[in-house]
Amino acid sequence: MSQTAILWFVGAWFTVFLILGQNVSTVLLGSGIVGIVLWIGPRVFDGIIGPDIFYTASIYSLSIIPLYLVMAQLLLRGGVIVDLFRVAHRLSGYKRFPLGVATILTGGLLGAVCGSGSASAAALATLAAPELERVGYTRRYAIGLAAVSGSLSAVIPPSLIVIIYGSITMVPIGHLFIGLLGPGLICMLVYIVCMVFYAETKPGAVDGVKVDEDEDPALFRRSVNAFVFVLVLMGVVFGGIYGGIITVGEAGAIGAFTALVGMVAMGRVTLKDIGLSMADSVKVTGMLMMLVIGAQIMARFLAFSRVPRELVALLEPWLDQPMLLVALMMVLFFFAGMILESAAIIVLVVPILLPLLQAAQIDLLWFGVVASFMIALGLLTPPVGLSVYAAASAARFPVGEVFRPATVFAVAAGVIVTALMMLFPALVTWLPSHIG
Repeated sequence: MSQTAILWFVGAWFTVFLILGQNVSTVLLGSGIVGIVLWIGPRVFDGIIGPDIFYTASIYSLSIIPLYLVMAQLLLRGGVIVDLFRVAHRLSGYKRFPLGVATILTGGLLGAVCGSGSASAAALATLAAPELERVGYTRRYAIGLAAVSGSLSAVIPPSLIVIIYGSITMVPIGHLFIGLLGPGLICMLVYIVCMVFYAETKPGAVDGVKVDEDEDPALFRRSVNAFVFVLVLMGVVFGGIYGGIITVGEAGAIGAFTALVGMVAMGRVTLKDIGLSMADSVKVTGMLMMLVIGAQIMARFLAFSRVPRELVALLEPWLDQPMLLVALMMVLFFFAGMILESAAIIVLVVPILLPLLQAAQIDLLWFGVVASFMIALGLLTPPVGLSVYAAASAARFPVGEVFRPATVFAVAAGVIVTALMMLFPALVTWLPSHIG
């Protein structure tokens, strides 16, 4: 079989099995192995595939993932989401626009300690959407705003896709985390401004309606304690990283341990909850590891086939215009985010584009933040839109209607925040450059 025929065969293999609904990690692994065997022969099993899998599973930066997952799972099972929104609800004065802002800020706080956009969106759809509807927003808009707020978990560090990107490109993950802070905060501001110009309210709805039931002071104090604990946890994790006191791995370990001690001390979790948190973290870590291993084998095939080098040669006239090249890549990432899961996009696309980025002398730290941001917007856009599906399912509302407001927010953030990062790269690079 000719080399061109092998490339077409592997491409068809990948596309067909992906369309048939096979897991992305399985498709990557299968395509990579078939491609390598056809390109080199069966002897490849003796000295390439085994060491590649061992090396990938041994990457230090990937060991960070379960630490942050454990921290997130403990906080989720401890009911912190309920407490954060309860405090935000009180501070908003039960008024329409302030409550919408409080919902977005709650999503941002959850993003800083959770990292799961779907879990945050589902929880906010259950808690926040009814209150947003009570103060006058339509049900569709309320659930859409919950999905938008929950998706911030993928934009605000610690973000799993940023960890995977760092492990592939060897960019320090701590620098990526800090670099994501500025764009994440700007994204929240864009969402708040969007609420000023785009809001769906019920005709004749009364603003500032307070709940009829008297709130239990002891319950509110419990929520305030949890709110303060989350702020302290954020300070420990990000303050330690930014101050150069601890590495990002040590921050994850300290964060997980602090979350465990805090949740146990406040009586939020039982021994069973701790076990379930550990089990869920192992499941997600295993899934991500399989994805990265599959991508590594596929990348090995691409290296043998010289596809990345051919891509660099094809786009050589564009290397003198790196911003135009990046703009095209961002469009690619945005549309890829609409049809693929975010981690799958990173492991599938970044190894192909990496030689091109290096040839164009594009800052990999800056590019990683911009790309991760664009991919994260895929949580809000059809047809995949995991945050929208999670929010609509939790609220038992048709998902198609929720996509409309969510997509408006996603497009606004995608255009404005990406444009700002491209025009002013220091929004991403300034803070990491000051890490001690």
